[in-house]
Amino acid sequence: MVGATNFLGVGSGLPFDEWLANERKINTQKLNPYLQKQSTYKGQISGWGSISSALSTLKDNLGKLDEEGFNGVSVSDNKTFKATAGSGAIPNSYSIAVTQLAKAHQVAVKNDTREGLIGKSAATVTIALNEGDKPMVLNLDDDQTSLDQIAKQINAQKGDVVAEVMTIKEGEHKLVLTSKKTGEAGKMDIKVTGNPDLEKMFTDAAADPETEPKNAEIRLNGTLYSRSSNTINDLIPGVTLELREVSDSTPGDDPTDPPIFKEESLTITEDTSKVKTLIEEFVKNYNSYLSTTASLTKYTAPDRNTNSDALPQPDPSNGALFSDGSLRRLTSQLKATVGGTYPDAGDVIQTLGSIGITVKFDGKIGDERGGILGELSIDSKKLDAALKDNPKEVEALFLGKGGKEGIKDRMERIFDTYLGDKDAIKKEDGVIETTLESLREQEKRIAKQITAMERRIEETMLRKEKEFQRLDKAMSDMTSMSNRLQQSLAGLI
Repeated sequence: MVGATNFLGVGSGLPFDEWLANERKINTQKLNPYLQKQSTYKGQISGWGSISSALSTLKDNLGKLDEEGFNGVSVSDNKTFKATAGSGAIPNSYSIAVTQLAKAHQVAVKNDTREGLIGKSAATVTIALNEGDKPMVLNLDDDQTSLDQIAKQINAQKGDVVAEVMTIKEGEHKLVLTSKKTGEAGKMDIKVTGNPDLEKMFTDAAADPETEPKNAEIRLNGTLYSRSSNTINDLIPGVTLELREVSDSTPGDDPTDPPIFKEESLTITEDTSKVKTLIEEFVKNYNSYLSTTASLTKYTAPDRNTNSDALPQPDPSNGALFSDGSLRRLTSQLKATVGGTYPDAGDVIQTLGSIGITVKFDGKIGDERGGILGELSIDSKKLDAALKDNPKEVEALFLGKGGKEGIKDRMERIFDTYLGDKDAIKKEDGVIETTLESLREQEKRIAKQITAMERRIEETMLRKEKEFQRLDKAMSDMTSMSNRLQQSLAGLI
C-alpha cells in the first residue's frame, strides 16, 4: 500500500495512513462515470453479439428448410449398396444388383533388394492415368533407382499414384504402385527412358499387373451400367449409391451362362418428418430470438418516490439494449414477417396460423400477460394435417413459388440488412457489424480515458503522500525541539 513503508505518523502521531486511504477513496470515485460507461459499452457489444448469433441460427435453419426440408425422402437400407438421397430425389422404387466392384490398377516391380540400384544410369519415369489431371514425371539420378528411392520420389509428388515397398521374404521385395482412381479411369500407363534395366522391369510389371483395373458394374431395372468408381451419383436423380459388395449369385442354367445375381429393391419414399422437425426448429429459434431480445430490452423505471435529493438512478436490472432503436426495428420487422399474409402460397394456406402456428399472448392483456410478447406456439396435429394434405402450399408459404415471395424471402432481406454477407451488402456494412464497430471504438476510447485517469490519481496520491511526509517530518521536528526546550528550561530551575 502507498505509504506503508514510510511509517507515516510515527513522528507526529497523526493518522496520516487513514487520511491517505480516505483521499484515495475520494479520488477513485472520479473513475465511476468512466467505468459505468465502459460497462455499458461492453454490455451492448455482448448484447449485439447475442442478437447476431440468434439471427444467424434462424437464417441457417431457413437455409436447411430450403435445401433439404421439403425435398425430404427416406431410402431403404440395403446390403450390397448404401443409398443417400439429396436435393432432387423423388419417391420411386428401383431394382438393383451389384455385379462387380470397381478396383484400382496395381503394378509391382520386383527386385532382390530394396536399397540396391537398378541399372547403371539415370532414368525418367512417366506415369499417366487414363483420366488423370496430368502425368507424373520422375527424374531419377543414377543413385535414385532403388525400389525405396523410387517409392520416395513418387509419394513426394502427392499425385494420382501411391507407392509402397513390400518385403515378401529375405531377398524378395516388390515396389507396388497403386492408382488413386479406381476402374478404367485410373489405369496407369508407365514409360521409362534412360535406363534399360529399369525400363524392362516396369514393362514386365505392366504386362502382369497385381490388380487389373475394373469398373463397377450394376444392373438397374434390368439394364447394365458401368462406372469407374464405387460411388455413383449420375444414375438416379438426387441419389448417390455407394457400392459395398457384389450381390449374391447363383449359377446359370447352362454352365456357359453368366451367373444370376440377386436383386435388391431401392425404395425412396416421401418423408415429412424432416420438414416438420425443421419447422419446429424455426419456431424454437424464433422464440429464442424473442427471449434474447426481451432480456436485452428489459426496462424498469427508476424509483422516483424517494426523499433523496439525488437524481433517480437507472435500475441495474435493465437490459443492455433497452433503448436501442435498431433492435426495436429489427424485432418489429421479424414479427411482421411471421405474422404476415402470403396470398400467393395457395388457396388454403396463406399464413402460419393456417398450419397451426399462432402468436401466443396467454389470452391476457397489459401487465397480466404472461410469457414473452409474440412467441409462436405450434398445434402439432394441425401442422401434421397441413403437411399431409397441402405440402406444396406449406412449402410455398415458407419458400415462395413462381417468383412470389414466402417467409424466407422476406426474412432474407432482413438478414441481408442486419447481418450483411451478400454481394450488395457486405458483412462489415450490415447494421449489426456497423453498430458493433462503433461500440468497440467507443469502448477503446473510454478504456484509454480510464487508464489516463488512473495515472492522474496515482500522481495525485504520490503528491499527497509527499505532502504528508513533509508535514509529518515538520511536526516531528517541532515536537523534538519543544522537548529539548522543556529539558533545557527544566535544567535552569
